[in-house]
Amino acid sequence: MPTAARTSVFISYSHADIAWLRLLDTHLKPLTRDQNVEIWSDQKIRKGARWREQIHKQLAMARVGIFLVSADFLASDFIHAEELPPLLKAAEREGATLLTVVVRACAGAFKDSPLNPLQAMNGPDSPLSGMSETEQEKVMASVYDELRSIFRAAPKPATQTKITKATAAAPKTPKRVTVTAADKTAAQEAVAKARAIARRKAIAKKAADAKKTATEKVVGTPKKPATNSVTTRAKKK
Repeated sequence: MPTAARTSVFISYSHADIAWLRLLDTHLKPLTRDQNVEIWSDQKIRKGARWREQIHKQLAMARVGIFLVSADFLASDFIHAEELPPLLKAAEREGATLLTVVVRACAGAFKDSPLNPLQAMNGPDSPLSGMSETEQEKVMASVYDELRSIFRAAPKPATQTKITKATAAAPKTPKRVTVTAADKTAAQEAVAKARAIARRKAIAKKAADAKKTATEKVVGTPKKPATNSVTTRAKKK
């Protein structure tokens, strides 16, 4: 299997075949936009950059190598010495995928090249330059399909609500008060005591009211006038 560091696509081509590179870039654009697949060629090297170091760095990161093969491609000493060996080694030792697209006629030289043992997207006897535009598009579309199957993103797990958050949001359950037998007895005694006190107060109040009533009766009774014996006797005479 490819190592975790290999996450991109490296396109190896001859500058004489720039038109085929642009056609391939067009077909692969949805991968870079929708699946964030990095597809690299030396067209991305900025002016003033150390181009050789950039190429070696990208070769070490390539999970897939795409070769746009032509007579110019096979004649390039730089491609033969600098790009083919590390990609072939990555395929053999790390499981990197190599895709060959024959863009222009080169059947004889292709059969003598290190790429001959690899299954090509189209055979050396059927280069893109000899196809109709529709057939060319089909070959490029098949390259897209291969990359799509390799870099298809795994579905992301559904986001789950954290239990801690749910717990924090929920209202706290009030604590239950456990009543023991001793507590019940104490409560009953307190009630009985309160009732006894209330009865005593009621009896005392009733006695006080009765005493008050009796006193009021005594005070309210009119006194008999004293008998004047002299007067009475006078009246009798």
